[in-house]
Amino acid sequence: MKHPIFAKKNKDWAFILLGHLSFLVLLVASVYYYKERILYSDSAYQLFKIINFEKINVEAYRYGAILPELPVLIAMKLGFSLKSLVIIFSVAFVALYYIVFLFCIKLLKNTPAALSIILVLIMCINESFFFPVTETQQSLVFSILLFAILQYESFHYSLVQILLASIVITISFLAHPVALYPILFIIGYSAIDKKKLRSIMPYVLLMLVIGLAVVKFLLTDKSSYEGKFFSELLKAPSIISNLSDLYSTNFFNNRIYGLYFGVVIFELILILHLIFKKEYLKLTWQLGTFIFFLAITLLTYNKADSDMLMERAFMPLALLTSIPLLNEILGNNKRHNILKLTFLTVVVFSSFNRIYVQGKVFRERTRFNTELLTKMSKLPNRKFVVQSGELQKHYYTGWSYSFETLILSSITDNIPPQTIFPANDLRQITKYTTNTSNVFLGADFWMEWNIDKLNHKYFNLSKEMPYTIVKIDDL
Repeated sequence: MKHPIFAKKNKDWAFILLGHLSFLVLLVASVYYYKERILYSDSAYQLFKIINFEKINVEAYRYGAILPELPVLIAMKLGFSLKSLVIIFSVAFVALYYIVFLFCIKLLKNTPAALSIILVLIMCINESFFFPVTETQQSLVFSILLFAILQYESFHYSLVQILLASIVITISFLAHPVALYPILFIIGYSAIDKKKLRSIMPYVLLMLVIGLAVVKFLLTDKSSYEGKFFSELLKAPSIISNLSDLYSTNFFNNRIYGLYFGVVIFELILILHLIFKKEYLKLTWQLGTFIFFLAITLLTYNKADSDMLMERAFMPLALLTSIPLLNEILGNNKRHNILKLTFLTVVVFSSFNRIYVQGKVFRERTRFNTELLTKMSKLPNRKFVVQSGELQKHYYTGWSYSFETLILSSITDNIPPQTIFPANDLRQITKYTTNTSNVFLGADFWMEWNIDKLNHKYFNLSKEMPYTIVKIDDL
């Protein structure tokens, strides 16, 4: 006898509730960790530019970044405080993904797709939770929306389905080029699952994806951020023999029983399930795509990078395993729902616990920065230079530290607006510590910002004195 909550009219009720509760946790976490998520690395820099110029900011032609920026711009027009803008920016990403989640649940009636969104956002995530501006997550969420569209069987006209799928493919690809792999996988898997290999639709969509990929490759400057990864991929034939010794391989292998343990379990269950069901074509497509993507990622990101950015590179593995597994055990099989719900709950809980543990580290970093700014506020100046090595002794400090400290000091009570520039070579900063006082030092790639041209509604940085070199241990 079936448990009441799994009665026919509510067959997915408990799974949907798990999804809503998961997003509630994400919402609370995005508010609780708003400083840790936004006042760090690219997030701080991008928010600074949005607020300073009061317009949309797009980096590296990643146009998917526009959507979570809109709430910040609207809030600015309504006169919200800087602190509120930081919170709104942190929450905006979760809100965007929740809208896609609701779209999958309410309109496309696809519970596996909706739950896959949750898993993509938390399963292969540790430090990356504190890097919300990465467009990789956006591309993956929209790729899942594509899956829900292709699985929906109630379109009255196939042309409408093709049009919607094409729009979502374009949005996903504009968010991040890594969308190429999950999109190709989803088109192929859906065609196999829905027995549409002889239909024209999957091939039309494949042509669109290939066209977008070719255009992206041809228009990307070799010296650009994305260009360097394309260059690494083109070197694959010369480094594939050393695959087992690459930094990326060691990074992944060292986390198989930790961060990527869920992906490994999902893949093993999926392989056994498809073999048992004799779904050999699905198995070949899914396993082949999984191995191909993993190999491409190991080769492309073979050079050492921060753990946060390396995590981002492997995020699509969550999609490549969660979509087919959930579709097979939830969409195509309604038995043992209590066992399935328990399994997914354990996965979700363990993922959130991992993020919580990592959050403690980031909270300590915020505490250190706040205490440092408090000590410096007792000095007569408001612009400081610290040798980056001194900062690294305490917590990781990157190129965006000037923007981080300016925003943090501006939203913290009893601390005047101030900024700390992390200098690798103090000799190169000499002119800013003598006669130049009207300059805010940003990052090496955009060093000088005229203080008079900052948005003084939010960034009221003093220009009375030049920068002062400070030693942390002397404070």
